[in-house]
Amino acid sequence: MGIKQLKDINRNYISQNFELTVLIGDVKVKVARNGKRFADITIQDASKMIEAKYWDYEDNEEFINSIGAEDAVNIKAVVGEYQGQIQVTIKHIEKAVMDSVDITNLIPTSTWNLDTMKNGLEFFYRKVHTPYMKKLLDKMIFSEDYFEAFSTHPAARRVHHNYYHGLLQHTLEVLKFSYTVAVTKQLSERQKERLIVMAMLHDWAKIIEYKSLPNVGFTEKGVMLGHVFLGAHNTLNAIDEIEGFNQDDKLIIINGILSHHGCLEFGSPVLPKTVEAQILHQADKMSGDVESIITFISEQGDEEDAFTNKLWNMGTNYYKRGID
Repeated sequence: MGIKQLKDINRNYISQNFELTVLIGDVKVKVARNGKRFADITIQDASKMIEAKYWDYEDNEEFINSIGAEDAVNIKAVVGEYQGQIQVTIKHIEKAVMDSVDITNLIPTSTWNLDTMKNGLEFFYRKVHTPYMKKLLDKMIFSEDYFEAFSTHPAARRVHHNYYHGLLQHTLEVLKFSYTVAVTKQLSERQKERLIVMAMLHDWAKIIEYKSLPNVGFTEKGVMLGHVFLGAHNTLNAIDEIEGFNQDDKLIIINGILSHHGCLEFGSPVLPKTVEAQILHQADKMSGDVESIITFISEQGDEEDAFTNKLWNMGTNYYKRGID
Protein backbone atom coordinates (compact mmCIF):
# COMPACT_ATOMS: atom_id res chain seq x y z
CA MET A 1 0.00 0.00 0.00
CA GLY A 2 2.69 2.48 1.01
CA ILE A 3 2.53 6.06 2.18
CA LYS A 4 0.47 8.14 -0.24
CA GLN A 5 -0.44 10.93 2.21
CA LEU A 6 0.90 12.14 5.55
CA LYS A 7 -2.05 10.58 7.36
CA ASP A 8 -0.84 7.15 6.22
CA ILE A 9 2.27 7.38 8.41
CA ASN A 10 2.07 4.97 11.35
CA ARG A 11 4.12 2.37 13.20
CA ASN A 12 3.65 -0.15 10.42
CA TYR A 13 6.10 1.95 8.41
CA ILE A 14 8.87 2.36 11.00
CA SER A 15 12.27 2.46 9.26
CA GLN A 16 10.64 2.76 5.83
CA ASN A 17 11.42 5.49 3.32
CA PHE A 18 8.82 7.45 1.38
CA GLU A 19 8.54 10.32 -1.09
CA LEU A 20 5.82 12.98 -1.11
CA THR A 21 5.04 16.46 -2.36
CA VAL A 22 4.05 18.60 0.62
CA LEU A 23 3.49 22.21 1.54
CA ILE A 24 5.80 24.05 3.91
CA GLY A 25 4.01 25.50 6.91
CA ASP A 26 6.87 26.74 9.05
CA VAL A 27 10.62 26.34 9.51
CA LYS A 28 12.28 26.67 12.90
CA VAL A 29 16.03 26.37 13.36
CA LYS A 30 17.01 24.76 16.65
CA VAL A 31 20.20 23.60 18.35
CA ALA A 32 20.75 19.98 19.36
CA ARG A 33 22.50 18.95 22.57
CA ASN A 34 25.73 18.47 20.63
CA GLY A 35 25.56 22.08 19.48
CA LYS A 36 24.65 21.23 15.91
CA ARG A 37 21.83 23.23 14.34
CA PHE A 38 18.87 21.42 12.77
CA ALA A 39 15.49 22.42 11.37
CA ASP A 40 12.02 21.56 12.61
CA ILE A 41 9.95 21.80 9.44
CA THR A 42 6.17 21.82 9.55
CA ILE A 43 4.85 20.04 6.48
CA GLN A 44 1.30 19.43 5.39
CA ASP A 45 -0.90 17.99 2.72
CA ALA A 46 -4.66 17.76 2.46
CA SER A 47 -4.74 14.91 4.96
CA LYS A 48 -2.60 16.13 7.85
CA MET A 49 -0.02 18.55 9.24
CA ILE A 50 3.09 17.25 11.04
CA GLU A 51 6.55 18.37 12.14
CA ALA A 52 9.56 16.70 10.55
CA LYS A 53 13.24 16.83 11.47
CA TYR A 54 15.93 17.92 9.05
CA TRP A 55 19.32 17.20 10.60
CA ASP A 56 21.43 18.35 7.62
CA TYR A 57 20.51 22.01 8.05
CA GLU A 58 24.10 23.25 8.39
CA ASP A 59 24.99 21.68 5.05
CA ASN A 60 22.01 23.26 3.28
CA GLU A 61 21.43 26.40 5.34
CA GLU A 62 20.97 28.74 2.40
CA PHE A 63 18.35 26.55 0.75
CA ILE A 64 16.36 25.87 3.94
CA ASN A 65 16.32 29.58 4.75
CA SER A 66 14.95 30.28 1.27
CA ILE A 67 11.82 28.17 1.71
CA GLY A 68 8.80 29.12 3.72
CA ALA A 69 5.04 29.11 3.93
CA GLU A 70 3.23 28.38 0.68
CA ASP A 71 6.26 26.69 -0.89
CA ALA A 72 5.58 23.22 -2.22
CA VAL A 73 8.52 20.83 -1.89
CA ASN A 74 9.36 17.27 -2.80
CA ILE A 75 10.77 15.33 0.13
CA LYS A 76 12.42 11.99 0.65
CA ALA A 77 11.99 10.96 4.28
CA VAL A 78 12.06 8.06 6.69
CA VAL A 79 9.63 7.07 9.43
CA GLY A 80 11.25 6.64 12.83
CA GLU A 81 10.40 6.62 16.50
CA TYR A 82 11.64 8.77 19.37
CA GLN A 83 10.55 8.40 23.00
CA GLY A 84 7.58 6.29 21.96
CA GLN A 85 6.36 8.77 19.34
CA ILE A 86 6.55 8.53 15.57
CA GLN A 87 9.13 10.91 14.15
CA VAL A 88 9.60 11.78 10.49
CA THR A 89 13.12 12.65 9.34
CA ILE A 90 13.65 14.39 6.01
CA LYS A 91 16.65 13.05 4.13
CA HIS A 92 16.32 15.15 0.97
CA ILE A 93 14.27 18.21 0.12
CA GLU A 94 13.88 20.25 -3.06
CA LYS A 95 11.41 22.80 -4.37
CA ALA A 96 8.62 21.38 -6.48
CA VAL A 97 7.79 22.72 -9.93
CA MET A 98 4.89 24.98 -8.98
CA ASP A 99 3.20 24.71 -12.39
CA SER A 100 2.58 21.05 -11.68
CA VAL A 101 1.24 21.54 -8.13
CA ASP A 102 -2.23 22.62 -7.03
CA ILE A 103 -1.54 24.10 -3.60
CA THR A 104 -5.21 23.91 -2.60
CA ASN A 105 -4.86 20.12 -2.70
CA LEU A 106 -2.15 20.36 -0.04
CA ILE A 107 -4.15 22.35 2.53
CA PRO A 108 -5.98 20.40 5.27
CA THR A 109 -9.66 21.27 4.95
CA SER A 110 -12.80 20.65 6.98
CA THR A 111 -14.78 17.61 5.82
CA TRP A 112 -17.99 19.58 6.39
CA ASN A 113 -19.66 21.10 3.34
CA LEU A 114 -18.90 24.83 3.22
CA ASP A 115 -22.33 25.92 1.95
CA THR A 116 -24.01 23.84 4.64
CA MET A 117 -21.84 25.48 7.31
CA LYS A 118 -22.68 28.97 6.02
CA ASN A 119 -26.37 28.06 6.06
CA GLY A 120 -25.95 26.84 9.63
CA LEU A 121 -24.45 30.15 10.66
CA GLU A 122 -27.39 31.96 9.04
CA PHE A 123 -29.81 29.65 10.89
CA PHE A 124 -28.52 30.80 14.26
CA TYR A 125 -28.24 34.41 13.12
CA ARG A 126 -31.99 34.41 12.37
CA LYS A 127 -32.68 33.41 15.95
CA VAL A 128 -31.28 36.75 17.15
CA HIS A 129 -34.10 39.30 17.01
CA THR A 130 -32.80 42.13 19.21
CA PRO A 131 -31.76 44.87 16.75
CA TYR A 132 -28.53 45.94 18.48
CA MET A 133 -27.35 42.34 18.86
CA LYS A 134 -28.00 41.72 15.17
CA LYS A 135 -26.03 44.87 14.34
CA LEU A 136 -23.09 43.52 16.37
CA LEU A 137 -23.10 40.28 14.38
CA ASP A 138 -23.48 42.23 11.14
CA LYS A 139 -20.39 44.28 11.99
CA MET A 140 -18.17 41.45 13.21
CA ILE A 141 -19.26 38.33 11.33
CA PHE A 142 -21.23 39.14 8.20
CA SER A 143 -19.44 42.26 6.98
CA GLU A 144 -17.20 42.25 3.90
CA ASP A 145 -14.27 43.07 6.17
CA TYR A 146 -14.44 39.85 8.15
CA PHE A 147 -16.71 37.15 6.70
CA GLU A 148 -14.17 35.64 4.30
CA ALA A 149 -11.51 35.35 7.02
CA PHE A 150 -14.03 34.00 9.53
CA SER A 151 -15.12 31.34 7.03
CA THR A 152 -11.64 30.18 6.06
CA HIS A 153 -9.34 30.53 9.11
CA PRO A 154 -8.26 27.60 11.27
CA ALA A 155 -9.40 27.50 14.90
CA ALA A 156 -6.01 26.43 16.26
CA ARG A 157 -2.44 25.72 15.26
CA ARG A 158 -2.31 22.20 16.63
CA VAL A 159 -4.91 20.91 19.08
CA HIS A 160 -8.26 21.06 17.26
CA HIS A 161 -9.90 22.31 14.05
CA ASN A 162 -6.47 23.31 12.71
CA TYR A 163 -7.50 23.32 9.07
CA TYR A 164 -9.15 25.38 6.35
CA HIS A 165 -12.71 26.37 7.47
CA GLY A 166 -11.79 25.08 10.95
CA LEU A 167 -12.94 28.21 12.78
CA LEU A 168 -16.32 28.11 11.06
CA GLN A 169 -16.81 24.42 11.90
CA HIS A 170 -15.78 24.92 15.52
CA THR A 171 -18.09 27.92 15.87
CA LEU A 172 -21.03 25.92 14.53
CA GLU A 173 -20.30 23.06 16.94
CA VAL A 174 -20.24 25.49 19.86
CA LEU A 175 -23.48 27.08 18.66
CA LYS A 176 -25.20 23.69 18.43
CA PHE A 177 -23.99 22.50 21.83
CA SER A 178 -24.79 25.82 23.49
CA TYR A 179 -28.25 26.17 22.02
CA THR A 180 -29.19 22.58 22.90
CA VAL A 181 -28.34 23.23 26.54
CA ALA A 182 -30.13 26.59 26.51
CA VAL A 183 -33.34 25.00 25.18
CA THR A 184 -33.07 22.01 27.51
CA LYS A 185 -32.64 24.25 30.56
CA GLN A 186 -35.40 26.59 29.36
CA LEU A 187 -33.33 29.76 29.33
CA SER A 188 -35.15 32.96 28.44
CA GLU A 189 -35.16 34.22 24.85
CA ARG A 190 -32.86 37.05 25.88
CA GLN A 191 -30.38 34.58 27.37
CA LYS A 192 -30.53 32.45 24.22
CA GLU A 193 -29.81 35.47 22.03
CA ARG A 194 -26.86 36.52 24.17
CA LEU A 195 -25.54 32.98 24.11
CA ILE A 196 -25.72 32.83 20.31
CA VAL A 197 -23.84 36.13 20.06
CA MET A 198 -21.21 34.95 22.55
CA ALA A 199 -20.78 31.63 20.75
CA MET A 200 -20.32 33.33 17.38
CA LEU A 201 -17.79 35.81 18.76
CA HIS A 202 -15.89 33.78 21.39
CA ASP A 203 -13.09 32.79 18.98
CA TRP A 204 -13.67 35.57 16.45
CA ALA A 205 -10.23 37.09 17.08
CA LYS A 206 -8.49 33.97 15.80
CA ILE A 207 -8.75 35.69 12.43
CA ILE A 208 -6.25 38.13 13.96
CA GLU A 209 -4.32 35.71 16.18
CA TYR A 210 -3.49 33.16 13.45
CA LYS A 211 -2.02 33.58 10.03
CA SER A 212 -4.30 32.61 7.16
CA LEU A 213 -3.58 29.22 5.62
CA PRO A 214 -1.41 27.97 4.03
CA ASN A 215 0.72 30.05 6.40
CA VAL A 216 1.01 28.38 9.79
CA GLY A 217 1.37 29.91 13.22
CA PHE A 218 0.69 33.12 15.08
CA THR A 219 0.73 36.72 13.93
CA GLU A 220 2.67 39.27 15.97
CA LYS A 221 -0.59 40.53 17.48
CA GLY A 222 -1.55 36.95 18.25
CA VAL A 223 1.67 36.32 20.14
CA MET A 224 1.58 39.62 22.02
CA LEU A 225 -2.12 39.85 22.85
CA GLY A 226 -3.92 36.54 22.22
CA HIS A 227 -7.42 35.96 20.87
CA VAL A 228 -9.19 36.22 24.24
CA PHE A 229 -8.15 39.84 24.76
CA LEU A 230 -8.39 40.74 21.07
CA GLY A 231 -11.88 39.31 20.86
CA ALA A 232 -13.16 41.16 23.91
CA HIS A 233 -11.41 44.38 22.88
CA ASN A 234 -12.80 44.43 19.34
CA THR A 235 -16.27 43.38 20.48
CA LEU A 236 -16.33 46.12 23.11
CA ASN A 237 -15.30 48.70 20.52
CA ALA A 238 -18.00 47.47 18.13
CA ILE A 239 -20.66 47.55 20.87
CA ASP A 240 -19.73 51.10 21.82
CA GLU A 241 -20.39 52.15 18.23
CA ILE A 242 -23.95 50.74 18.32
CA GLU A 243 -26.53 53.17 19.67
CA GLY A 244 -28.78 51.88 22.43
CA PHE A 245 -26.84 48.70 23.24
CA ASN A 246 -28.10 47.47 26.63
CA GLN A 247 -25.42 47.67 29.34
CA ASP A 248 -26.35 44.35 30.96
CA ASP A 249 -26.11 42.61 27.59
CA LYS A 250 -22.79 44.35 26.96
CA LEU A 251 -21.27 43.17 30.26
CA ILE A 252 -22.58 39.63 29.89
CA ILE A 253 -21.34 39.22 26.30
CA ILE A 254 -17.88 40.59 27.09
CA ASN A 255 -17.60 38.40 30.18
CA GLY A 256 -18.51 35.39 28.07
CA ILE A 257 -15.73 36.12 25.57
CA LEU A 258 -13.16 36.83 28.27
CA SER A 259 -14.04 33.72 30.30
CA HIS A 260 -14.65 31.09 27.63
CA HIS A 261 -11.50 29.15 28.58
CA GLY A 262 -13.17 28.60 31.92
CA CYS A 263 -10.42 29.27 34.43
CA LEU A 264 -7.49 31.57 35.00
CA GLU A 265 -4.80 28.94 34.47
CA PHE A 266 -6.13 28.23 30.96
CA GLY A 267 -5.87 31.84 29.87
CA SER A 268 -9.15 33.44 30.86
CA PRO A 269 -8.52 36.71 32.75
CA VAL A 270 -11.90 36.36 34.49
CA LEU A 271 -14.21 33.47 35.40
CA PRO A 272 -17.64 32.85 33.86
CA LYS A 273 -20.11 35.04 35.78
CA THR A 274 -23.38 34.01 34.11
CA VAL A 275 -25.10 30.78 33.18
CA GLU A 276 -24.61 31.72 29.52
CA ALA A 277 -20.86 32.12 30.01
CA GLN A 278 -20.64 28.75 31.77
CA ILE A 279 -22.58 27.04 28.98
CA LEU A 280 -20.31 28.68 26.41
CA HIS A 281 -17.19 27.46 28.19
CA GLN A 282 -18.46 23.88 28.41
CA ALA A 283 -19.56 23.90 24.75
CA ASP A 284 -16.20 25.29 23.64
CA LYS A 285 -14.34 22.67 25.66
CA MET A 286 -16.50 19.84 24.33
CA SER A 287 -15.99 20.90 20.73
CA GLY A 288 -12.22 21.13 21.09
CA ASP A 289 -11.76 18.00 23.20
CA VAL A 290 -13.95 15.72 21.09
CA GLU A 291 -12.39 16.94 17.84
CA SER A 292 -8.85 16.31 19.13
CA ILE A 293 -9.80 12.81 20.35
CA ILE A 294 -11.51 11.82 17.09
CA THR A 295 -8.59 13.11 15.02
CA PHE A 296 -6.05 11.37 17.25
CA ILE A 297 -7.87 8.03 17.04
CA SER A 298 -8.19 8.37 13.27
CA GLU A 299 -4.48 9.06 12.89
CA GLN A 300 -3.60 5.86 14.74
CA GLY A 301 -6.49 3.75 13.48
CA ASP A 302 -4.40 1.49 11.25
CA GLU A 303 -2.10 0.38 14.06
CA GLU A 304 -2.70 -2.99 15.73
CA ASP A 305 -2.70 -1.79 19.34
CA ALA A 306 -6.11 -1.57 21.01
CA PHE A 307 -5.27 1.83 22.46
CA THR A 308 -3.78 4.99 21.02
CA ASN A 309 -0.70 6.64 22.43
CA LYS A 310 -1.30 9.18 25.18
CA LEU A 311 -3.01 12.29 23.85
CA TRP A 312 -1.00 15.06 25.47
CA ASN A 313 -3.74 17.65 25.87
CA MET A 314 -6.19 15.12 27.37
CA GLY A 315 -3.70 13.26 29.58
CA THR A 316 -4.75 9.74 28.58
CA ASN A 317 -4.90 7.23 25.74
CA TYR A 318 -8.05 6.06 23.95
CA TYR A 319 -9.59 2.73 22.96
CA LYS A 320 -9.74 2.38 19.19
CA ARG A 321 -11.79 -0.79 18.61
CA GLY A 322 -15.52 -1.00 18.05
CA ILE A 323 -15.76 2.29 16.15
CA ASP A 324 -17.09 0.89 12.86
